[in-house]
Amino acid sequence: MLRILSLIVIWMALLLGPAWASMASIAKKNVNVRNAPSTSADILFQAHFGYPVEVQKTKGSWVQIRDWEGNTGWVYYPLINRKVQTVLVVPDRVNIRKGPGLKYKVVEQAEGGMIYKLFEEKGKWVKIGYYLENEEIGWVRSDMVWGE
Repeated sequence: MLRILSLIVIWMALLLGPAWASMASIAKKNVNVRNAPSTSADILFQAHFGYPVEVQKTKGSWVQIRDWEGNTGWVYYPLINRKVQTVLVVPDRVNIRKGPGLKYKVVEQAEGGMIYKLFEEKGKWVKIGYYLENEEIGWVRSDMVWGE
């Protein structure tokens, strides 16, 4: 019985492994994303403060991340923030609404590429706001942002 249970746990870990990746945000300005977990590794690109990333795995003091375009690389662990989740607006322009639904009034518009703090999720909607000010703005459909 224990053997069967162990096999089930291993099978589930293999099947669900990618789902264990977690979201985080870049905690400093202009963080170097490298091709290997070392300060001597080549810099692939720079990620800006608040940029949402998916943490895929860790190796020592480094984390492998993936961004909204599927780019991957390594970041020194203290340079990411796992406590504050952010999202990136994907389309050119998105309506931010007073509530989680199309019936609510548009309170603002967000430009593509803008980064917002994620405050809450409700169904297919997310409440976003300003990161540094910790100020809520309103709701957008979750398929309009990356990082939730």
